[in-house]
Amino acid sequence: MKTTPVFRAPVFPAPRQSGAALITGLVFLVVLTMLGITSARMSSLEERMAGNTRDRALAMNAGEMALRDAELDLSNAVSGASRDISGLSSFTADCGASTVSTTDNGLCWNGVAGYGSPVWTSVSMTAAPSVAYGDYTGASDIPLVSAQPRYLVEGFQKNEAGGGQAFYYRITVRAQGVNENTVIWLQEVYRP
Repeated sequence: MKTTPVFRAPVFPAPRQSGAALITGLVFLVVLTMLGITSARMSSLEERMAGNTRDRALAMNAGEMALRDAELDLSNAVSGASRDISGLSSFTADCGASTVSTTDNGLCWNGVAGYGSPVWTSVSMTAAPSVAYGDYTGASDIPLVSAQPRYLVEGFQKNEAGGGQAFYYRITVRAQGVNENTVIWLQEVYRP
């Protein structure tokens, strides 16, 4: 019998694998995980920022409403109001003093000598002598705020050219948003 030679392809040993595909895959997986965590954190941060902006806007609106409330109070525009403001006659000279009288009612005057420092910097704006929104105008409470805004009025007079006197009122408002830590201060000088 005749044998036929069989030609076999040479067998080379398999090359050793270095695992580059595994390392590359793990690196991509870590990068994708970091991107996912970062996007989740950014989304949470943006949501908190939007909530804080809304709360600040709510406090600002409450403060603006309190300014208009004080203007109504000062202009005696509310019929049947419990006080009639004319010049500085309804204002208390010791407003904010250590012996706070029951007649303060948010109307303060430091006398003819003028102000050493503004009254609103030294009195409570969360209790008397400041006045809560709607106390003298009958306005209904502002919804959603953690506390109703309060205002204080400082009256002063100026001598005008020609010998007349003009009365001005500095209205200071402290308002809060839904969160009691969101506080807005507004101030205006009003002349009826």
